[in-house]
Amino acid sequence: MAGESFVGGLGGLGGLGGLGGLGGLGGLGGLGGLGGLGGLGGLGGLGGLGGLGVSDSPAAAEALIRTRDGIVGPFSPPGPPPTNLPANSTSNLERWEPWVRASVFDFELVSHLGFLPGAPYAALRHLTAGVIYRPLAEISRPSMTQFANYLVFLDSYADLRPDRAPEILTQMGGALTFLSAIPFLHPTRTRYTLELLSTVLRLANFAEMRFKHSLASRRPNEFSPQVQPIIQTPSHSSFPSGHATEAFAAAYVLWRLLVATGVAPYAGSSNANKWRVQLMRLASRVAVNRTVAGVHFPVDSAAGCFLGIQLGRYFWKRCTAGAATTYGAYRFVGSLFPWGGPTPLDGDFYWEPIFRRLHGLATIPPTPYVVSISNPLVAAPSPILRWLWDKALGEWP
Repeated sequence: MAGESFVGGLGGLGGLGGLGGLGGLGGLGGLGGLGGLGGLGGLGGLGGLGGLGVSDSPAAAEALIRTRDGIVGPFSPPGPPPTNLPANSTSNLERWEPWVRASVFDFELVSHLGFLPGAPYAALRHLTAGVIYRPLAEISRPSMTQFANYLVFLDSYADLRPDRAPEILTQMGGALTFLSAIPFLHPTRTRYTLELLSTVLRLANFAEMRFKHSLASRRPNEFSPQVQPIIQTPSHSSFPSGHATEAFAAAYVLWRLLVATGVAPYAGSSNANKWRVQLMRLASRVAVNRTVAGVHFPVDSAAGCFLGIQLGRYFWKRCTAGAATTYGAYRFVGSLFPWGGPTPLDGDFYWEPIFRRLHGLATIPPTPYVVSISNPLVAAPSPILRWLWDKALGEWP
């Protein structure tokens, strides 16, 4: 996703910019500037709490020097030292600033991943006990002829530009504003849920950008002068779509979190399905809007949907895993993505068959471009990620 700075939007997560500007990675502040949902920084306005914050300015430093000189008095030896904090304990996480926690979460996730840029499949792998990498997601790109064939969809979708332009422009920074319109997300009420979503979004960004680099695919306007996008075309690979990857990953994790509450109106198969459908439809609309805008092929969105749901499932498993919790590994075969058949085999993007296939469910017609590549594999439990999950879950009584 181009030009997003998702992490910074958390207010407290703004320190991540110091890690090299995650916003500059192409999409993290992305899903919508959590600050824009009410701005955690705005807490200062609650009864003058802003006055509790130390401003790093010359005036504040001088004032603090003068204050200390006026009140400290003669030095006296301190009393007994405080007890040390427990080492490597999740009980410490709540003490850290959100941006520090974000760094811990990111390392916990990324340190268990490996990547193989082989041909034809680029492969994301999960590190298991015994220092063995196991399959997680593999993707191969379509042929140049396939990409050229899919241009007809960019032409037909261009008719939607007048209606979709406000959405497209708003979603350039991501889709969190839109996700928050489905369940009740708010930076005060659900701050850990937003922190959970920001974590899976960063995971999605890391993975999608590595796939993009490996699968290096041209953008639609490099095929035809008639595409004429309505936004600036991002300067990285078209395939897979980053907006699709991040939107589906966040929507999937949010759905799983709501179901895990076990309470109405989220629990029960009928209720859970209603929330799932709305969240998946939203992610799909975000993805399709990128084709309407002229910067993505439908197959880009299909691969992004595949990667986003697979990463969302993997993240959910890492957050909730027991010793025997497993996940499935799948492959997206770009050369088998359909063209010219009846719906849904016409070459356009449809999320439902991909979702069903990734959950081991039958699809009619078959979905040959999504293939299982292993027996169930063990997901490594993570107490650190479990802490974040439980904190988020506790916000949905």
